[in-house]
Amino acid sequence: MESQQQEPVTMDVRNMAPVERHPKIFEKFMSLHPGQELRIIVDHEPKHLLEHMKHEGLPVVSSAYTSFRNDDGSYVGVFRRGDSVASAGNIKITSFDDERSFSPDRFSPIGIYSGESYKVIITYIKAGQFIPVHSPGTDLIFAVFKGTGTAIAGANETKLSPGSIIIVPKGERRGIMATTDMEALHVVSPIPGNRDHVEVMEKLSQRKFL
Repeated sequence: MESQQQEPVTMDVRNMAPVERHPKIFEKFMSLHPGQELRIIVDHEPKHLLEHMKHEGLPVVSSAYTSFRNDDGSYVGVFRRGDSVASAGNIKITSFDDERSFSPDRFSPIGIYSGESYKVIITYIKAGQFIPVHSPGTDLIFAVFKGTGTAIAGANETKLSPGSIIIVPKGERRGIMATTDMEALHVVSPIPGNRDHVEVMEKLSQRKFL
């Protein structure tokens, strides 16, 4: 059960370098008490940050997210901290239906479990959306449950359909483009750090797949 709400904390990140924003936001968010809100001031609609928080396993309350635009054109995203997420080692039972959360703007990775050296994600990608081609320091297992698309894996390009499984070692290029709404189980090891997300976030902001 969530604790009673406390005074919100406001954080203006407009003058921060893009590569610094998310680590500092996450650090500040995790310093809040359950039920407390973090209000992020940015220059664009920040809903993608909600998806990134969920992807990282942060205890953010998705249903409490709101945003509004100021008179000066800036946006404020409101993120409420819930109770702490379950620790690694706890049993997790869920489904694609229970976790389903497509985003209108970009692919939606929902972190559902973290072990000591791996992370399990259910990824939802609407038709035309993509995971940009990047080369992180993580091994990847990507198994398609629904939908079709194209994958870049190293120097290879292959078609995806339900049942497709791709395994890509760390350092190798990988990226996914959906041609129909796609749902996939996505396992990475080790757990990615902020450096592993930099190329993805930069390409998403530029709407670049390759």
